[in-house]
Amino acid sequence: MNLKFKVFLFVQYFALGIWAPYLPVFLQEKNFSSLQIGLLLGSMPFAMMISQPVWGYLSDLRGTRRNLLLISNLGAALTGIALGSADTFVFAIVWAILFSALWTPVIPISTAILLETLEEAGQMDKFSVIRLWGSMGFAVSSLLVGGLFLDQIVAYLAWFIGGAFFLLGGISLFLPEKPGGLAPREGEDGQFLAGNPRLVIYLIGSIFIGATFGIYNNYQTLFLQFLGAQDWLVGVTISLQAVVEVPFMILVPVSLKRFGAQAVILAGAILLPLRWAMYYFIQHPGWVAPSQLIHGVAMVSFFVAGVVYIDQLISPRWRATGQALYGAALSGVGSGLGVYLAGIALEWFDLRSVWVLSFVLGMIGLGLLLFAFSRKDPAEDRSPVELATPVE
Repeated sequence: MNLKFKVFLFVQYFALGIWAPYLPVFLQEKNFSSLQIGLLLGSMPFAMMISQPVWGYLSDLRGTRRNLLLISNLGAALTGIALGSADTFVFAIVWAILFSALWTPVIPISTAILLETLEEAGQMDKFSVIRLWGSMGFAVSSLLVGGLFLDQIVAYLAWFIGGAFFLLGGISLFLPEKPGGLAPREGEDGQFLAGNPRLVIYLIGSIFIGATFGIYNNYQTLFLQFLGAQDWLVGVTISLQAVVEVPFMILVPVSLKRFGAQAVILAGAILLPLRWAMYYFIQHPGWVAPSQLIHGVAMVSFFVAGVVYIDQLISPRWRATGQALYGAALSGVGSGLGVYLAGIALEWFDLRSVWVLSFVLGMIGLGLLLFAFSRKDPAEDRSPVELATPVE
């Protein structure tokens, strides 16, 4: 059973590694203006913000997670091809919004399926070990695209996106699924937010952390080119960020048991502002690669420990909805906010100013997470999910 999830996660993040780091370069090569690129990239996470909770809610309510995954992947394949083929800004932004709205439920729904399967098998501590296959998929595709096809990205990107998502849709048919849906209990619908201020504050803090990830995802390739990096170095540097995640994910079960989810999350939140400060002073592209060690810690903190933490605070009945809300905060609202503010900073100043902005946003996010973890909420005591790592 775990082999199916490993293959699915590998292909899922393989697809992400094809387009996420290189879409800004693709749009630049298509001769869109800086303003148009900023609007297009900023529209995608906001589409995700709106659509992801809806997909998650439908997944929990209807109990058709595998079917929704299939629809999502096939839709992402078709709209990804259309986005890559669009020659005007109007068509490009329409297809970008539709692509974002369709691919975005893949991660929270597949995460919910994986968590359910591991919980039933009593293997919740294996989540990070299975998730690391996604990191390897991202490393492989980002290295291939950056190292071999960056100078031909306009010709190939759309077909790579379509092929990867078509393949992922086929693999999704082999994932397990529980029969039936869930009928909301009286007064429960939405109560996991209203009755859990710690969760709400954590989600707000995740928005600011996610803003720095959004800036990084959209401007790192351009920053490397700004520093004069050759195509092969761009591909190696971007793929390295996923490679360094692997050993950290192997250590996650031990770290969670020994230190707790909050400590692992805070480690990433503290290191991220240091990374953005380093980026501001870097003058040679070769120095970007060592900073990817920090990225490995941050990814484990927010995309593994953060997932576990959210799963502890939300009823299993609304597992996909909870993960979707977290994804919408971190990669939807947060990413959109970061891309929008970075576009303004770039317009007023220069490319290095986006790292100053990232530093400020990261510090705000760190403060909010510290505030969230300092609270003692009754909802935490009611958590029905027993994981290997208790909330501190």
